[in-house]
Amino acid sequence: MLRILVIFLLLTLTGFITIWIKKDPGNISIEWQGWLIEASLPITVTLILLFFVIILLAYFVLKKIISIPKSVKNNYNNNKKIKADKAIIRAFSAKYMGEVELAENYSLQAKFLNNTPLKLLLDSEINNYYGNDNKYLEHLNMMLEHPETLLISIKKLTTTHIKNKNINEALRIISMSPKSKNTPKWFFYTSLQLNILENNWIPVNNCIKNISKYTKTSHTALKLIKSRIFLYKALKERNNIDFKDIDNSLKNDPTFAPAIVFKAKLLYKKDKKIGLNFVKKSWKNYSHPDITDFLINIFSNKPKHELLSIIKSITELNNDKYNNNYTLAKVALLAESWKLARQAINAIPEKEWTKSIYLMMADLEKKEHGDQNKFNIWYKKSQNASLDFTWGCTSCSYIANQWDLICPKCSSLDSIQWQQFRDPSIYIENKDSINKHNKISNTFSTIDSSGGIIEDLNTGIDR
Repeated sequence: MLRILVIFLLLTLTGFITIWIKKDPGNISIEWQGWLIEASLPITVTLILLFFVIILLAYFVLKKIISIPKSVKNNYNNNKKIKADKAIIRAFSAKYMGEVELAENYSLQAKFLNNTPLKLLLDSEINNYYGNDNKYLEHLNMMLEHPETLLISIKKLTTTHIKNKNINEALRIISMSPKSKNTPKWFFYTSLQLNILENNWIPVNNCIKNISKYTKTSHTALKLIKSRIFLYKALKERNNIDFKDIDNSLKNDPTFAPAIVFKAKLLYKKDKKIGLNFVKKSWKNYSHPDITDFLINIFSNKPKHELLSIIKSITELNNDKYNNNYTLAKVALLAESWKLARQAINAIPEKEWTKSIYLMMADLEKKEHGDQNKFNIWYKKSQNASLDFTWGCTSCSYIANQWDLICPKCSSLDSIQWQQFRDPSIYIENKDSINKHNKISNTFSTIDSSGGIIEDLNTGIDR
């Protein structure tokens, strides 16, 4: 409506001006070096407009003529680009078919796109396939300059430097990762892992904050990883242990057995009574075989009935029937309290028995009654029993003697978990008698742990 009103006003104004000029056309005189030109106002305005139109047309014609070489060049480049784009597509198709040589030929046909993100990505893959490490790294570093290939180049360069054990260079590259919710969590967790390896505790804290801010990691998962990091830091600084780190570890996860055991060791070293009270208090809330092993170690040079007495008292503090009876049976066997060991084992439903429980029962029959037949029966059942729990890497299947934040074999972060993992035979003492029976000798060969992992890593790097 407003536009119509404006047009109406302009036409009205133009009409009034036209009528006024028609009634009073007037004359315009121009004198120049003896020349006199006279014309009416309408004619003069028309000539001036015609003059400007001619100049404008001349400008556009001249511009078109001047731009002809540039247009020809642009058309030429566009045609080359179209051909190069097709060659790139064919090259990637060939590569994913496994025809790398064909992909390389197509890449050469696409040289018009050299140093562009897609061409750099293609050439890096080809050089990596042929093992041209220098060219591969050169292309990856060039890819850092393009936002489109920044993340993939950071990931590949970081992985390469980690593989070559060049942690400082890996840290430099991973620090280029954009801090954004669009950045995959692999980059944040890898940065965390590398800083932990270098004991860079301030950057470690920053990594935790970035994980919290930019990834969808749950609050519970963050508390667990912080618990592990605080404990790892305390373990690394044994000569200058800060109890605050251990307390922070237990604050974030009060059920974490390695932290419980580590604090118990330190307290026991200062005051045995305080140390034992802490163990009892911890067992009341959470029982774990690592705590049992700690008690076995500190009582190793004392009468075994003292250890058994302590174990009997702490197993009455909570309702974890499985761990309590398992622990009681294990210590009763050590203390040669056969009746108590048998009662504890029988208190666990046989459907919940693992390999070690069957082996304990076999050992009990051998030691208490010298019954080789029953020993063989229980031992045979252990062969097909459920796996025992132990510390193991959920990434590479490495079997660890104790917990560690970084897997010693594959360097994965927080992948050492308490899992049903392997088949220990620690309760069998008379190996000579065992080896007389078929299949029994296999117990002492290396167990294939690849099938022992029962769950994936919940918090660590996207591997």
